[in-house]
Amino acid sequence: MKADGMPESHHAPLHHAPPHVREAAFAQARQILAQAQTEHRLGSPHRSIQRLIPGPRLLLQMTLLPLALSGLALAAQTWLYAFWQAYLLAWAGWLHLPLKLRTGADPASDRPQGHGLDLIWSPGDASWALSLSSGVWLGAALCLLAWLVSGRWPGKALPIKYLVRVVVVVQAVAVAYFWWAPDALPHSVLDHLGDVLDTGDVLIVAIPVLLGLGYFALNISLWVKLRSAVLLMGYFVLMVPHQALVHLVVLQHLSVAFMPVLYICFGALFDMMVFVALYAWIVSLAPPLAPTRGAA
Repeated sequence: MKADGMPESHHAPLHHAPPHVREAAFAQARQILAQAQTEHRLGSPHRSIQRLIPGPRLLLQMTLLPLALSGLALAAQTWLYAFWQAYLLAWAGWLHLPLKLRTGADPASDRPQGHGLDLIWSPGDASWALSLSSGVWLGAALCLLAWLVSGRWPGKALPIKYLVRVVVVVQAVAVAYFWWAPDALPHSVLDHLGDVLDTGDVLIVAIPVLLGLGYFALNISLWVKLRSAVLLMGYFVLMVPHQALVHLVVLQHLSVAFMPVLYICFGALFDMMVFVALYAWIVSLAPPLAPTRGAA
């Protein structure tokens, strides 16, 4: 025991060791470092940073597959919007949303222009939505609550905390805007619905092009590439109308004061985040040597 009552350590500090012991320890450390550097030089870099020079076969796939798949997506737009419209109307009936098919007696001004839809939003006296002023107060209260609650989260929840506070800031800006200009909302619910569907349609058409810039350059079978691309496009064909339904439910049961945060944080940005996640998933399924093996 030491004089102060503390137990002595079994391993004395290195600066208290004899010179030959210190030299031996440093020599062993230098040897381990040299061995690690040698193994790092001999090993191949991670495939995410490997340079790929595709041969003629891969170049054709990178060019022709996006052209074919994006062309099919463009040709199917009429069918796609008809499917989305029928799907939204079916769910609107179950969710008691005031979304209806436009008839000849309805005013043409209620029809969203340029969205491939033939719908009207007629809440009338049955609307459950709050007024814009009430929605501003609710939005301000939710912003304050979310900011305070996220501040008490532990450090491991920091990424989620950042996302929540980004949403809070966007909603706070919308609250400030509607507070000073309560009658300046330029978009209707149908305009917002059309924007959500149009954004999803653009992404579906662009998915093959985005895959052609990276995924189609991998040396994997043509069938796997086609299957992955079709699955990604099909996923958004089904996801986009459900995303639009969630927006409609929020706007119907809360307030149009939440339209900006829905559009900015849960519109195109959300779609791209989902695409990046799905892209990372399909790339992770590729063989480890896919970027380098037989690229001719």
